[in-house]
Amino acid sequence: MPLPSSYVPELFRLPRWALMLGLPIFLAALVVGAWMIDTAAHRDRVVRNVKVAGETVGGLTDVALRARVQAVADRVANTQIVIQTELGDATWVAGDLGVSVNVLNTFESVMNTRREGLINRPLNWLSSLVSTTSSKIDVQVDLATLEQALYANDQFERSPVEPSARVALDQLQLVPGVPGKLIDVKDAAQSIKRVIEEGANPTIQVETVEVATRFSDDAVGELVAQANRAVQTPLQVRLNDYETAIAPQVMAGWFVLDLENSVPTLDLDHALILSSLEELLMPGNTGAGQAEFDIRNGLVRIISSDGGTACCDVTAVEIVVAALRAGHGDRTHILPNRPAAPREAVERLEALGVVEKVASFTTEYACCVGRVTNIQKFAEIMSGKWIKPGGRLSLNETVGRRTEESGFVPGGFISKGHLVEDIGGGVSQYATTIFNASVRAGLDFDYYQAHSIYFDRYPYGLEATISYPKPDLVITNPTPFGVLIWNSWTDESITVDIYSTTNVRVTLEEPTETPLDQCTRVKTERLRVWQNGSEETDYFFATYRPEEGLNCDGTPSDPDQTTTTTIDLESQENGGTQDEAPSNGDTVTTTTTLDSE
Repeated sequence: MPLPSSYVPELFRLPRWALMLGLPIFLAALVVGAWMIDTAAHRDRVVRNVKVAGETVGGLTDVALRARVQAVADRVANTQIVIQTELGDATWVAGDLGVSVNVLNTFESVMNTRREGLINRPLNWLSSLVSTTSSKIDVQVDLATLEQALYANDQFERSPVEPSARVALDQLQLVPGVPGKLIDVKDAAQSIKRVIEEGANPTIQVETVEVATRFSDDAVGELVAQANRAVQTPLQVRLNDYETAIAPQVMAGWFVLDLENSVPTLDLDHALILSSLEELLMPGNTGAGQAEFDIRNGLVRIISSDGGTACCDVTAVEIVVAALRAGHGDRTHILPNRPAAPREAVERLEALGVVEKVASFTTEYACCVGRVTNIQKFAEIMSGKWIKPGGRLSLNETVGRRTEESGFVPGGFISKGHLVEDIGGGVSQYATTIFNASVRAGLDFDYYQAHSIYFDRYPYGLEATISYPKPDLVITNPTPFGVLIWNSWTDESITVDIYSTTNVRVTLEEPTETPLDQCTRVKTERLRVWQNGSEETDYFFATYRPEEGLNCDGTPSDPDQTTTTTIDLESQENGGTQDEAPSNGDTVTTTTTLDSE
């Protein structure tokens, strides 16, 4: 029976708290009811407004979703991945890096989207009516496959360089090791997984990890120090009537560093010692064991004879090794010789390939003064000396101290910025002459220094001074052929000819000047074009005082004042000083006192 009309207004007179409580309950019931109806309708489907890998999959059946996820997995496997590191960049197909999508896990993740938690489901359903939810794909990276792919690319691995030893400044020197670099596989896997899951640009930056050397610098440095203690003084040796001192730098080159085993070793190499002795003691050979170059009318000849003896019997090596290990002191060690083979020395010189004149230079002087006697005596000692491929020639080691007993007389030289006289003065003119011939022959220099005062008889900025024991002039041979020094002189000039096999074309540019306080710094560029077509540019420097007796800052010359001469590359010519004289192409800076002959 219908309620009387008088009851209807009464419903609206319910207490306010009843309305406030009842309205939310009513709305909640309404939402739950709608959710239950819609959930039943989508029981085997993805809830509405869901995306995976950028594709809308809301409302798809489970069968359709499986097919869609499989298509996403196939697309990911064929994605181009660009990996960038400090070592280099490379591109792969994701599948080749062990990247895949777990279809089952991704499918279940999508189906469970907005279905988690019984209480939250109605709310999740309600939000799905007005917003979109993205479900992540389950990206997996097989580390073994990724590692194999990355390490197969050589640019993603920079092998460590083990510490080593080299000969410099009369001793062995440690060359520190350099740690290697390797792409971080775990970081690569995480980065790949992240960009694919996020659908971002598949170009990733990957970190590298440092790979330590097998042996520490300290371990090799200790071996170097022990070796240097054994060769810190020259070794005096004699073969027949010929006696000589083997320089520490030569003996240092007999040591060979072995890093093949679990513990590093630095031992004397007997084959190197014997070969070195045979070369150094050749003047003590007799008959076929001795040979020398001779130049007649510009033609190279080799002079020798038959029979005789040569350096050295193999037991000589044992004598030398024992001396080095015991501390050789000032004792002269007598080395045993052996019978010389026919043409032995001749064949040794022929193998050098000295066949033609490759460079020549002449400087002039005033006749009949003491310095001319010194220049000619120096030239006489140096003539006929040769440098093997990769070898060096020190003028001071070859000639020794200039004394009256050895035929030298008083002559002019520079001391502390002033011109004075002493025994052997003037031989820097020979040093400048052989320096210029060597420059034009394409040779290199371990050590050289220009005069601090310019003399107009020399090429401007392209000259060398010498004194004993320093500054020295040390020439090195970067060519594959031997180099022969052949000197000639008159009462008014000295000429140095260099014989070898032509294999380089040399061009010298005009010198340029740069102010250095009150001094003038002169630079000369040299271009070498080698037989194989490669080109190489280097520079020679000289720094000249403003005038005799003055330093670059204008103060009077001082005994401790030094000047610097630099062999350098253009980009590095303003570098600081260093003790080590480098090989061809490196920066050379030598600092010595201003005493020169």
